[in-house]
Amino acid sequence: MNNTELIRFLADGECHSGVELAEMLGISRAAIWKRLQKLEALGLPVVSEQGRGYRLAYPINLLDEVQLQCALPESADLQLVAITESTNGDTLQALKESEQFWPEEIVVRLTEQQTAGRGRRGRRWQSPFGANLYFSYGAKLALGAAALEGLSLAVGVLLADLIRRQGVDDVKVKWPNDVYIQGKKVAGILIEVDGDLTSFCNLVVGIGVNFSSVSLEGEGIDQLWTSLDQYGDFDRSQLAGELVEGLERLMGELSHNGKTIPDGWQDFDYLYEKTVSVSMGSNRVSGIAKGIDLKGNFILECDNGELKSFAGGEVSVRASE
Repeated sequence: MNNTELIRFLADGECHSGVELAEMLGISRAAIWKRLQKLEALGLPVVSEQGRGYRLAYPINLLDEVQLQCALPESADLQLVAITESTNGDTLQALKESEQFWPEEIVVRLTEQQTAGRGRRGRRWQSPFGANLYFSYGAKLALGAAALEGLSLAVGVLLADLIRRQGVDDVKVKWPNDVYIQGKKVAGILIEVDGDLTSFCNLVVGIGVNFSSVSLEGEGIDQLWTSLDQYGDFDRSQLAGELVEGLERLMGELSHNGKTIPDGWQDFDYLYEKTVSVSMGSNRVSGIAKGIDLKGNFILECDNGELKSFAGGEVSVRASE
């Protein structure tokens, strides 16, 4: 028996006695206790209630591989694992080993927990077990990396629109790669490209979405954040399937007309007309956010009225409090 089977029994968040768990899994109560300790090591807090048994500190809805397979196109190479270092790393490795170009094949990787999840500029991404969506989509493209300018914005609008369609208000995209709900971060996007500028590349789109507020409490996150469970009944497997469908549309638009900048960007632009500061290493400049240019670069109106544009890279933009 692996830990996933035990987690499935405890996923409802209800109490289960040691005897019940031992009978269901066909092992001794002592073995159950050892397994519960391993769950704690995974970052899944287990609560022991005298006279009642054991439960997870919060219920979790595990990813459903059958549901995912049904939602994905036949071209998808899907892999769902309990734990991995990074879905982006797994996806890039699969692309390097494949000779199939898009649309003949896409790579989709999901996990219940990342041990080395990261965001833009190498920031660590909090990855509690079974609590959030850790998702990567990969495609080998007959396009160079230069054709992908502004893609993170299109992916952000795709995700924000899917959340809006569930009845959530004030969902925005913060340039260049974050999704916000009511001024708090709910998701991040990390796009990685391996290849040359003009002829072909391996594209990886990594998306992390906060689903559970309980799992992130006390994690030491250094910014305002929120999670989808605060706004409705969201399903991780369903959202992953919808993301793949949307990303396939984006790849089609990109391959046919080179389009990456999303329609209606201003409606999703979290920073537009806000007072912001732009940091580039030790240099900082402030002004008013004025949207993006045709390449997806950020436009800043400086205090002297001059317009400056900034590419993603190592630039950080923060709205003034």
